[in-house]
Amino acid sequence: MVLRLVEEAGPPIVVLVVLIAFWEWACHAFGIKTYVLPAPSSILGAFIKGSNTLLYHAGITAFEAMAGFVIGSALGALIGTAFAYSRFLARGFLPYIIAANTIPVVAIAPIIIIWFGHGIGSKIAVTAFLSFFPLALNMMKGLQSYDRVVMDVFHIAAATPTQAFFKMRLPSALPYVFVGLKLNVTFSVIGAIVAEFVQADRGLGFVIMTSYRSMAMPRLWAAMLLSALMGIVFFLIVAALERVFVPWHASMDPGR
Repeated sequence: MVLRLVEEAGPPIVVLVVLIAFWEWACHAFGIKTYVLPAPSSILGAFIKGSNTLLYHAGITAFEAMAGFVIGSALGALIGTAFAYSRFLARGFLPYIIAANTIPVVAIAPIIIIWFGHGIGSKIAVTAFLSFFPLALNMMKGLQSYDRVVMDVFHIAAATPTQAFFKMRLPSALPYVFVGLKLNVTFSVIGAIVAEFVQADRGLGFVIMTSYRSMAMPRLWAAMLLSALMGIVFFLIVAALERVFVPWHASMDPGR
């Protein structure tokens, strides 16, 4: 277990240490101005100085991201299931859902904020809008990718549609579902921060925008890296759940 953890976490940690060391050296060696690229030590200093404030704003963004992720994923799962079972619905609505997904979030965010108000609900709505599509598409593909031979066995055994769904189609769709969830959980952080860019008085997006206007670049980078760390943590949580629910899948084999 320990050896496996070292094998998985070792390379990214080594790369991170080397990157930070080179970054710090380059900033001092070439005299790079702080407003252009602050050194890691300056970013760390800004984080320590305002850690309570930054963590408070990070908590707001995390709540918006997770709430939007849950709502968007649930909506995507329902839509994907409907599309998998109804070719008419898939052909009728999928082109418009794809078109809606191509709209930049910075363009749709002001409209959603007008609809839902300036509170936290609008940020959750933007996040849900951005994060429902990947799971909808993967859910539909997964539910359509069942083994036909196994389906014949269920048919011969007179299994009900509900039994076929939960015991055959959904388990075979889980690898696709977790791919969609991994995309959703990263998009959720992006959606929350972009919504805070448009209108907010709290959250990491608010911190980034106010820091930019005051040219407090170390604080801006601290907020930005904190949002990246948040996305990584959320991704790792989903990946851990994937190992719990689909341990039988070939992608879970550490030897591959």
